[in-house]
This record gives sequence, C-alpha cells and structure tokens, in this order.
Amino acid sequence: MPLFNFAPSGAPKLDALVAGFLSAQAGFAEEIGEREIQVVTFAENKFVYESRADLLFIIVIGQEDDEHIYRVIIKEVAQAFESQYSEVLKQSVVSSHLFRGFREYVMEILGKYDRIPEIQQRYPTAILPPEILEQIEEILSLIEGQPGIIRTALITSDGYVITSKLQQHELGVAGKQLTPSEEMELPGYFTVTQTTFDEGTKLYIHQVSPGLMLLAIIREDLHESRCAEIISPLVYGLRNVDYSSMVKIDPKTKLTEVFSDLAVFTTNPMMESTLYAEQTKPAREFALLFGNAGIDVIRGIDGVSSVEEIRVRTGVHGRQLSEILSYLAEKGYIRRTIFYPKLAASDTRFLAYLETVGLPRDEYQILDQAKGFCDGNNSVADIAQRIGADEEKLITILRKLGDNVEWLT
Repeated sequence: MPLFNFAPSGAPKLDALVAGFLSAQAGFAEEIGEREIQVVTFAENKFVYESRADLLFIIVIGQEDDEHIYRVIIKEVAQAFESQYSEVLKQSVVSSHLFRGFREYVMEILGKYDRIPEIQQRYPTAILPPEILEQIEEILSLIEGQPGIIRTALITSDGYVITSKLQQHELGVAGKQLTPSEEMELPGYFTVTQTTFDEGTKLYIHQVSPGLMLLAIIREDLHESRCAEIISPLVYGLRNVDYSSMVKIDPKTKLTEVFSDLAVFTTNPMMESTLYAEQTKPAREFALLFGNAGIDVIRGIDGVSSVEEIRVRTGVHGRQLSEILSYLAEKGYIRRTIFYPKLAASDTRFLAYLETVGLPRDEYQILDQAKGFCDGNNSVADIAQRIGADEEKLITILRKLGDNVEWLT
C-alpha cells in the first residue's frame, strides 16, 4: 500500500500497481532466503531499497547515478519518516493523506545532498547540513583571497572530501600524502611539489585538527611557513565548526590514478597492432579521447623514461597526462616497471662518493636503513614499506647515487 510519494515536478508518480510490484519483489526475495533487496536495475533506472520492519522505502535513480550516495539519502528519509509518524503507524487503519506533510522533510533532506559537486561523487565524500557547509565555504573563500593562494579543499584525515575546488589529480596526490604510516607522523603543515600540477604551483597541506586537513594549491614561490602564517587565524574558524552531523559516503566510481613523477612504464606488444593501427576500434576511441597528446604520450613510453621525462618531452602534463596513463593502464596497454635496486658494496670509494654527493641528514638516514635491502631481490615498494619511508623519496635518494645503484627489473 503506497503511504507517501514524492516526485520532482513533471516526473511520473508511483501508483498503486507499481508499488504492489515493487513490494512483491521484496516479498519474493525473502521467500527464497535473501534477507532483503538492495537494488533492482532496469534499462534506464535503478530502484534502491531500504527495508524497515513492514515498511519499504524506495528511491528511483538513473542508471548512471551512484547508488552509494542515494542509499545514504534513503536511509535518512526512512529514519525521519519513522521518527515523525511512529504513533500514526501503530494505528490499525492508515491513509496516505496522513503523510502529506512529510514532503517538506524530504525536500530538506534532498537539499542537503544536492550540493555534492560531481568531482566529489568520485571520491569518499563527507556530507554536512547546508548551513554548516556554507560556514566552511565562507572561511575557505577568505583563505583563497590571500596572496598566493589559488584554490582550497577541506577533507578529513582519512580522505573524505567535505568541499573542494581542487582538480581531480591534485586531490589524488593529496590522498597519497595523507596515507597513514606507523613509522612517520605528519607535520603540522608541509608542501608537495609534483610536475603533474599546473606550472608554477604546489600543494600545501595544513592540519586543522587531528581529524581535518586543509589543502591549498598555492604559488610555487610562496614559502610554506609564510603560507601557514597567513592562514592560521582563518584555520581557527574551521576548527570551531560543528562536524558532529557528518555523514561519510564511499564511492563506487573508479578514480583516475595519480602516478609518481618517477614511475616508469613499459608497453604491451598488442598496443602496436591496436592503438597504432588507424582503422581499429581501440585506436579510433583513443584518438577521440586524447587526440595528438595521447599519441605523443604512448610514443614516449619506452620502459626507461619516467613520467616526468615524458611530460618534459611531450609537453603533456597535469590532469591530461594522468588521464592518458590511467586509461592505458586500465586497458592493459602499459604496466608499471617494478625496479629491484642493487647497491654497490659500501667500500671506501662508495663512502667517499656519498661525501661528494652530500646527502642531507634525513636522506642519509633513509639510505642507511635501506641499503641492507638493496640487493637486487627486493622491489623499491617493498623496501620503502619495510623501512616506513615514502617510495618516491627513496627512489629520489637512490638516483642521486648514480652508477652505484643498478636498477634490475
């Protein structure tokens, strides 16, 4: 029996016949031993179910919509409905007119979730009431108004995006920097430089509180300590916002992978007969998506050149380079080369070379921990994990050693 129906203006409403069909589906699922139906998919739409005792709450969404977000919405609708009408539902006879006032509650809930930017639907997302989000965005606008600060984002320390103006690949780099490590504690603020960023910019990360991180794309010439000095008074405002009503949503959509500047790729032989052949369907699709930039990138992948070297040689950088590499990796046309570094013996000549290179103290400490594993049998990723160091940092240090390191694959 339909108790309540909400539809945007012009959309078809759920009649008793359709309601009976949807209810029968749920009953059939129970009969065959399924605890409950969660999603029913049709050609153009999906029906997301939420079961509460003898009540069914169903939301109809488009085929391409992310059901994870709408599952959170329908759960909140169900909770509000039960709370508002708990006494009415105990009656032996109920009529749909008793629930007409619930429309205002639904509109309020939908208004809260309607503000999720499209880019955030592809990331773990933290939802807050509109008035709280407006408060946060006002503070971030003030931060963006400071000299040298271009765009900002606020995320939780475990990677859920509250609000963001950052580009997709910039958020991806930030996520990697915030990956927790038992060996290393993040400083209060720091900057990250990556050639995939827009030219003349870098990423600034500032810990607002143990659970919150402020991200900002800033000018390359703005020193991190000066940036911290500028925004610290405004960060205090972010710290005092009420986050108790936050709802976290995990996405289903695949993200564009963010590759290290030092990553090296090799090609699959089938790429020669597909992407390089003009008449094949994969080649036409690739050309349509990426044009000449895509061709330049695949010609630059030689099993030796790093991502940074490909960027310099082709002039393709930022989000476009990340998207091309992600596409090629997902389709199986390329794979990342795994390096097994083999370090020369620590004789007097090697020690003298280290003195000549003049490694900073922190880099020397990392090298000292890593050298016992650099025997050609352990990958860079394995070594970095064993010593609790950043993989890219370790590669940078080992590359400084020149011919004293043999890179096995």
